[in-house]
Order: sequence, then C-alpha cells, then structure tokens
Amino acid sequence: MSDQPSNPLDVLIQRANTTASRAARSVRNGLMHYARLDRPPIASTPKDTVWQRDKVELWRYRSDQRRSGPPLVLVHSLVNRSYIFDLVPGNSMVEVLLARGVDVYLIDWGVPDAADANNGLETYCDDYLPEIVRVATKLSGAKEANVLGYCFGGILSLLYAAGHPDDPINTLISLATPIDSTHMPQQLKASTVGNFDPELVIDESGNVPGNVIGNAIRSLAPTADLSANVNLVANLWNDEYVAAHNAITSWGNDQIPFAGRAFRQTTEMLGEANGFVNDNLNLSGRRISLSDVKMPFLNVFGTKDHIVPADASRPLSGLVGSEESSDLELNAGHVGLFIGRSAHKHGVPAMVDWIDEHS
Repeated sequence: MSDQPSNPLDVLIQRANTTASRAARSVRNGLMHYARLDRPPIASTPKDTVWQRDKVELWRYRSDQRRSGPPLVLVHSLVNRSYIFDLVPGNSMVEVLLARGVDVYLIDWGVPDAADANNGLETYCDDYLPEIVRVATKLSGAKEANVLGYCFGGILSLLYAAGHPDDPINTLISLATPIDSTHMPQQLKASTVGNFDPELVIDESGNVPGNVIGNAIRSLAPTADLSANVNLVANLWNDEYVAAHNAITSWGNDQIPFAGRAFRQTTEMLGEANGFVNDNLNLSGRRISLSDVKMPFLNVFGTKDHIVPADASRPLSGLVGSEESSDLELNAGHVGLFIGRSAHKHGVPAMVDWIDEHS
C-alpha cells in the first residue's frame, strides 16, 4: 500500500505541510548558521593517543568489531587538519572503516612552529613514519600494516615505502597524490617555472603560513565560495546538508603552516625537478626511486579533482615497482573521494575490498 494520498485536496495539504516544514527548518538553520551556533561536532569518533613524539600523535580508534590482520595507518597531509578523515557523525571515513572491521590508526602531525622550521621531508618519512608503523603493527598484533596516504600524505608515504623497502608494509594506497608537477594547477606549481623563490612566502617563524597555502587553493576556484553559499541557502531546510557544508567549510579554511625546510625541498625536488617522474630524487644523500616500492599498490584519484587533477596522479601506478599495481578512478573531487554518501557507498568500500584481497 502506498502512503501517498490519492485525493487531490489531500495532496495539496501534504505539499503545503512539507513546504511549511521546510520553511521553518530553513529559518531555524539560517538563524543558527549566521549566528555561528550550528557548528557540528567534528572528529568525535572515540579514539586513544597510543604514541606521541614532538608534536606528532598517533591515534587508534576504538572498536569492538576489529578483525585480525594488518591495521590501516592513515597518513594525512602536512597543510590541513587530519579531522577530514573523521569529519562529523554520519559523514566520516573512519566510521565506514570501523564498520568494516578495520583497525584504524590516524597520524596527526600537529601544528608546526619555529621549533619545526628545520623539519625536512626525511623528518616525516625516515624518522616518524617507520616508528609509527612499528607501533601500529605491535599494538594490533600484526606482522605488517596497510598504509594509506592522502594528498601530500601520499607523497610522504611513497617516500617512506621507497626508502624503507624492508619495513613491515603490507599494502600501500595513494589517495589524490600529486606526482607529476607538470599537470598541477599553475597556482600550486610556481616552482616549476624555475624562477620562484621559496623565501618569499616563508615568514619569521621559518615556515610557510597556513593562509598562503589556503589562498592558493581557494584561487583555483574563485567562485566556489559564492556557489557554495547559494547552494547552502537553497538547502537550509536540510539539516544533513547544512551540517556537511559547515564541516567541510571549516576544514577547508583550517590550513596550518608548512615546515620551511620541507617546503623548500618540495619546491625544488618535487616541483621544479619533477623528481618522482624524472626519477632523480635524493634525500639525506641517498637516491629514492618509486621503482623500489614493491608491495601491492593502489592509486586512487578523482576525475573532478581541481586541486590534484587526475593527470597529476595517473602516472603513479606505472612508476612504482609493484607487481600488483592498479588504479581506482572515481568520479569525485579532492575530498569527495572519501567524504559523502557516494564515497561511503562505493569509493571507500572499494578500497577496503582491495585491501582485503591483498591481506
């Protein structure tokens, strides 16, 4: 039996009630939004800090559904907050992973200050990551760990895996990872023209301020904020939409400083020299080559990603030395790869399925 009324008058009454209900919710949500009273709880999935060194923390998410086998270590970028993986209840990649029985760890790099200005790429991929992976495997009672790196976190994960081929890494996933600098947006590849001076954007702390990176990213889509606000007004009646909009907007405006030395290395080696593609990377006096990445590898990228375009990530699966290397191309943007209904229904489960096939 259908719940829809068949009487025309009843149909009109139902439509009027729906319209009135939406209007009331729109007024309520609008007042709360513009008074900044509607900010959703972010990063609220229960977790424990299981390791800490300097400003870096390793979080393990609580779960009574953990399966045996390798844990998953999420490696975030250096210039955004890590809570994008656990955005809000009902819109959290961590929630989806936990529901699948995955033992989830997340690295939070902290907020760099003057004490961290000399952190280089090797600080993260040679010092922190090897110890973090060992801690995660020991706590999980596993012999190896699965590693997933997002955006610049993917770069760190690749440098780590290539430079430490004997470390206990079961599988490696790169998510929206910029590999070929020639396909990056102009605003994010100033160094490739050969006359960009990194010192121009490094402040007195020795780091690149967060707003410098944030402004560069926002300039890629100058009308995005206007479009987002128009869509917000049109969907003020939808509590779920408003919560997601506020959470994503807050995260997008929450850039943190980029350690100065790591920025210089990125500019010179990964930007101007296009070191991954040209296979001419050197860290701490030793050569780093993607051909030394031997574990099963999955390259995930989005066809709608305007920050790391698909062509900037696409070559990766052909550069690693893995016998089992594959691509997962999704019709999604930079964040939509793992945030939102479609990602939680298709993209993230596909990544877990791939991990399960190789564990």
